[in-house]
Amino acid sequence: RVSMSHLQRGLAKALAATGRWSRREANRMTADARVCVNGVQVSNPAARVRQSDRVTVDGELTPLEVAPPRLWRFHKPDGLITTASDPQGRPTVFASLPGWLPRVLSVGRLDLRSEGLLLLTNSGPLARMLELPSNAFERKYRALVCTGQERGVTGAMLRAMGDGFGAARVRIRMLVSQLAPERSLPVSPHLSPSLPISPHLSPS
Repeated sequence: RVSMSHLQRGLAKALAATGRWSRREANRMTADARVCVNGVQVSNPAARVRQSDRVTVDGELTPLEVAPPRLWRFHKPDGLITTASDPQGRPTVFASLPGWLPRVLSVGRLDLRSEGLLLLTNSGPLARMLELPSNAFERKYRALVCTGQERGVTGAMLRAMGDGFGAARVRIRMLVSQLAPERSLPVSPHLSPSLPISPHLSPS
């Protein structure tokens, strides 16, 4: 086992890696002179620290232990916005989470009126790995569409969408599409237990 106590990292990065703060919050705390390293006040977020250093935030001892990456599945209901804070005062996903959950990030986001699976993680690198298009993680969506004589979606319409269409300057193409039997979908929020994370995470 390799000891991490002598490896150096930037102070703000090390604080964020504990899972208690974001990098932005860690930068702000350091700039506001709230952080001390080995009894010395440090105002430079890039100052190099080791895991063995004694770091305090507002006088409270903060061990620089890296939080293990964790992943939660959250069923986002209609009416919650996927952001940490909303200038318009609309309810957010993060405000609805239980208090025992650590600070988490969303992997991507769902629109205000969208509902469905939203992945949450305590690891910024993991979130970025899952979000980057270059990593080619396959995403599967189920869309609830309007039915009826005027708004009905037919197989011919879905086949036409398979050729691709433009949305917000992004070209979208459906790889597989089919009409599923109509049935009720869950609408209440649900947070699952955290999932085990392996070095090579495979999408379901």
